[in-house]
Amino acid sequence: MYLTNRQKQIIELTKQKSPMTSEQIAEKLNLRVPTIRGDLRLLTAIEILKSRPKVGYEFSAMPKSSINFKELYDNNIAKILKDPTFVQANTTLQECVNILFLQDSGSLYVVDDDKNLLGLISRKDLLSVTVNNADTESMVASMVMTRMPNLVTVTEDMSVLEVGNLLFKHEVDSLPVTRKDDPRQVIGKITKNRIFQYFIELGIKYNE
Repeated sequence: MYLTNRQKQIIELTKQKSPMTSEQIAEKLNLRVPTIRGDLRLLTAIEILKSRPKVGYEFSAMPKSSINFKELYDNNIAKILKDPTFVQANTTLQECVNILFLQDSGSLYVVDDDKNLLGLISRKDLLSVTVNNADTESMVASMVMTRMPNLVTVTEDMSVLEVGNLLFKHEVDSLPVTRKDDPRQVIGKITKNRIFQYFIELGIKYNE
């Protein structure tokens, strides 16, 4: 919460000595009582000060920090990335299924030998293919992946709000995070669940 310098001075005075009348506080600040009346009303309303009739003002407690909108949404995603899971274009679908569930990953990134992004296979893609095709050993990742440049990618300097909006807009659970100078080089991934976890972690931090 934003407090003026005068309001901070009033808080310090009442920390050092309580209770203090409005006249005593004004005298300490070399001001008139009407000048600080609005400050006292505000500090009382937000329960930093307690007002005792015919006694004066007492310091109560500083309010808990509230979550800052800028910190919540404008922070970039660099610190909340998850590790990507890679497969090759010739990886069989059966191997893809095994990797997906063993690593509890919602998506697989198909890359070439130089780790350049070729495409993406989601859990939904694998489910729809394997349900209708029992021979998963004969099919490979490149046959079912969504190919570049049809993939939506993001960079680590983008804000949580920007990335969250893209996840909802394209109705996907995760997005590949690529290098800004090379959109084919994957450095991580960002998911709906990770953003939700980030919000919860911030909430717990500010509630402590």
